[in-house]
Amino acid sequence: MGACGVEHHEKPNKKNASKKYESIHIEMKNEMKNQSKKNLKEMEKNKMNNNINKAKDQKLYEKRDDKNLSKKYNVNFEENENKFFCDETTKTDKKLAYEFYENNTNINDNENFKKDKKKKEINGIICEPQIKKETIITKYKNIMTLEGHTEKVTSLIQLESNKLVSGSYDNTLCIWDINNSSEKKPKKRIQEQGRPLFILEFEKNKILSATSNNQINLWNLNNDQINLEYTFEGHELWINCLVKIDYQKFASASNDAMIIIWDYNNRKIISTLEGHEDCILTLIILKNGKLCSGGADQFIKIWDIEKYTCIQTLYSHEKWVKCLLELNNDIILSGSDDKTIKLWKYNTKENKYDLFKTLLGHNHSVRTLCQIDDNHFASGSFDCTIKIWEINNWNCIETLIGHSSIIIWMININFKGKNIIASCSDDKSIKLWEKCKVEENNDDNIKNFNDKNIFKF
Repeated sequence: MGACGVEHHEKPNKKNASKKYESIHIEMKNEMKNQSKKNLKEMEKNKMNNNINKAKDQKLYEKRDDKNLSKKYNVNFEENENKFFCDETTKTDKKLAYEFYENNTNINDNENFKKDKKKKEINGIICEPQIKKETIITKYKNIMTLEGHTEKVTSLIQLESNKLVSGSYDNTLCIWDINNSSEKKPKKRIQEQGRPLFILEFEKNKILSATSNNQINLWNLNNDQINLEYTFEGHELWINCLVKIDYQKFASASNDAMIIIWDYNNRKIISTLEGHEDCILTLIILKNGKLCSGGADQFIKIWDIEKYTCIQTLYSHEKWVKCLLELNNDIILSGSDDKTIKLWKYNTKENKYDLFKTLLGHNHSVRTLCQIDDNHFASGSFDCTIKIWEINNWNCIETLIGHSSIIIWMININFKGKNIIASCSDDKSIKLWEKCKVEENNDDNIKNFNDKNIFKF
């Protein structure tokens, strides 16, 4: 009590009270935060377990140990994070249709998600590929490499006897017995006077070799003896290509801008076709009996070889036309130094070929084309790759990497009853590529992994 009988109260210290309540508030806030984190972790754990079960049900995902996964695929992961990846190897065949879900809601059409989907990692998303588990994919692999030439390999054919013959800048023709897998060196070697630039088997065990000394040599390979039977002369410069017209005639094209039609049996020139303005680099016979040529003048010409006249000139390439191929559906493909493959379709109403598509994909000149089967063709390029394309939808479904230099020539061969791609290159080698069937849902076949295959939950 004070002197006046009035009870005395100390003045409250607002500063101390504020600190006290602030401390209580922080403690409560931290407790709520911890509880919230705990609940959130519990929720995330439950969600993760659900995702794991879904992933296991799909059998298209795997959960891996981060350390092993990082080591195996050379990918850096943050610690203690669960990640799943989807086997996307089927992308080489077709792009899969994926359905994406968040909180059991399909968000495939969500505009924000469409933008996020372009990122390498997507948080909190379940990715469910809409694909049958029995889907089969195809992959090509290099099954054999033949080495024996000392310079670039420029041409390649398969004989009726199934042996391969290759020509090279080392002035030799090499004969290979590919059926004997232990033999990866040439069985026989033929010495040419010039560089053999193109080889053609005209009849069984008789081959024509076009050379850089402006001649065409006829070699007889019968009875394991190799004899030079005859030399055709008529061109003034290098002979780049040959094509068989029928059982009696063949054609040759040269840097002298001329096509010569030859009588094989009588060993003489039948006619000379002139019309190109520069070197002729490629020559094929069409299924309708017409001749088709392409050259450094950027032109593709269609020839009537009965009348010995040019009936159509196709022009669209911006650089040299290096290769031609006719598919089974009356479509001509042309490959060029402009890095493109152009498709020319026959117009039955107007009786001519029209350009209807241009394929892009190679980073350098398209040097060679070959048909693999009714549904696929291959292209070889100066970019050292071979690309496999689907016919009809015209998508590139696979890129084969193995040669260390320019791909010069490719053919489709029969090897032990299978269709095999044989390619030759500036790297002096010949490679055989086999198409292998793989079951998409086989875990052992998850290959070519990269960080685009990763999805975070």
